[in-house]
Amino acid sequence: MTSVVPLPLAGIRVLDFSNLLPGPLASLLLAEAGAEVIKVERPDGGDEMRAYAPVFGDVSGNFALLNRGKASLCADLKDAGDRAHVLELVRSADVLIEQFRPGVMERLGLGYEQLERINPGLVYCSITGYGQTGMRALKAGHDLNYLAESGLLGLTRASDGAPVLPPVLAADIGGGAYPAVINIMLALKSRDGTGRGCHIDVAMTDNLFTFAYWGQAMGQAAGRWPRPGGELTSGGSPRYRIYRTADGEYLAAAPIEERFWQIFCDVIGLAPAERHDASEPEAVIARVAARIASASADEWRRRFAGRDVCVTVVESLQSAFADPAFAGRGLFERVVSAQGARMPALPVPIPAALRHPAPEREAPALEPAARRRSWSARESAPSRPYDLSGMRILLTGASGGIGRATARLLAELGAELVLSDRVEAPDLLPELRAGGHHRFIACELGSRASIDALCADAGPVDAAVLGAGIFPRSGWDAPAWDEEFEQVMAINVRAPAHLARALLPGMKARGRGRIVVLGSIAAQTGGSYVDSPLPYACSKGALHTLVRWLARRAAPEVLVNGVAPGSTDTAMLAGSDTSALRANPLPRLGRPEEIAWPIAFLCSPGASFICGNILDVNGGASMR
Repeated sequence: MTSVVPLPLAGIRVLDFSNLLPGPLASLLLAEAGAEVIKVERPDGGDEMRAYAPVFGDVSGNFALLNRGKASLCADLKDAGDRAHVLELVRSADVLIEQFRPGVMERLGLGYEQLERINPGLVYCSITGYGQTGMRALKAGHDLNYLAESGLLGLTRASDGAPVLPPVLAADIGGGAYPAVINIMLALKSRDGTGRGCHIDVAMTDNLFTFAYWGQAMGQAAGRWPRPGGELTSGGSPRYRIYRTADGEYLAAAPIEERFWQIFCDVIGLAPAERHDASEPEAVIARVAARIASASADEWRRRFAGRDVCVTVVESLQSAFADPAFAGRGLFERVVSAQGARMPALPVPIPAALRHPAPEREAPALEPAARRRSWSARESAPSRPYDLSGMRILLTGASGGIGRATARLLAELGAELVLSDRVEAPDLLPELRAGGHHRFIACELGSRASIDALCADAGPVDAAVLGAGIFPRSGWDAPAWDEEFEQVMAINVRAPAHLARALLPGMKARGRGRIVVLGSIAAQTGGSYVDSPLPYACSKGALHTLVRWLARRAAPEVLVNGVAPGSTDTAMLAGSDTSALRANPLPRLGRPEEIAWPIAFLCSPGASFICGNILDVNGGASMR
């Protein structure tokens, strides 16, 4: 297999109705993994985070970091027209994220059960403080409240006994955004098998209890609940504490394991008799604190340099961002921009190989409702009808003349391609537009098992161009004619039928899809204009019937059409008698790119009202 690894979420469309932090961070991670994210915002100011300081370009710096690479759609969800517009987008969406209080989306006509009826494949993720059900479901709260009610906030106390205000939004990120992404990915994987989405209930407070696994073990297994300052992770051990240095800086010391503890004590000069922390932890804490307070942070940095022990100086955020160790790993190489302003993008836990390759992406501007972008579902005709940006398209027969021309054109129009043919074509991928995430899968289409494996490997696609076919040379008096006939029908007819059977359930579940079948004028003429053998003419006639049969069963979610080329200047017709073409209105062979354009059109939003049609692309031969 020769491939450029595709982005994991290429072809996935996400509608994000959330604001502030949890939902936007979740959709940012999805966008960085290749999903198309459309941020649905209020016309009167949009996401509340837009107004937060500091200002960056024309938006908040916080907003820019959390919304890099997304698009924005202004919509008043209480307005019937705007809501209808959003509902059309829902039909083409794979994922929806919202973080209103329970019941709000239902009152707007956008609840899960309401939307499931128009898009059964929708993965619907609700992020709230306390979940969709339960006695606190409607209670207001923020990160600090969730930490307080989960018991985590009370585990760390200042010297006066008051809980310490944490500088990180652990509930929003660790209890909201990350669980949302994990469960969205699980739901999408499940949908691949079932064809159905689901409603994900992310309760940020619930998910904080995972952080207290050690406290649960103490309380429920040992019968002793942790107390502030009394346990390892809350400052009750000298092996996991923060110590003040002579110059007012601090060391974070975590030599938990015995081998680290002994090295640590050696470096700070603590005698063996003074290290018995199991029997006298408070006394050992005091001794260690006195040793650390005797030297500056830089001195301790020097003494611990090169020693295999878990001790670090507590750095400022500014110094951490300037640390060459992080910069050397490419942590801050990506850029977010807004109206000419640029800064490093938010580092995310997605490796470069699985992340959108663009080094710079913009934060979305909020357009007034009167000028907002006219978003269209993928089945609606936009102002650029041939634009295939964001579409994943499977193309079989990709190495042939028409297939290769089609691959080049689809890539040029913005599609991400999964190409397939009987054997590897190492020269094909380099021909395609730079920057596309295309791959090639070699597949013999003669068996249903190999076709199922191809579709599983390809993953979800928005369109499939079924162009593989063979053109036999033997006459029907040849000894191998029967065997050749079976082979032609297997590749030219059964393979497209098996491919459609494998692809249609997923397309219908996602509420969208296109299938384009490559037929032939031989289906209409019996091959009289070019000497087409009987198996080929029969197979193409069957394909035209297959198009109409599939179209009736696939619509309205999936549009199935065909293209019937006339004689085309490809290797398949090399040596054939083409003299009959002189009587055509266009008396010549077609060029492969002249067949590719109608195929691309049928894949595009511009063909949103074409169903069950066979486009004659034959220089007028069908008029004879």
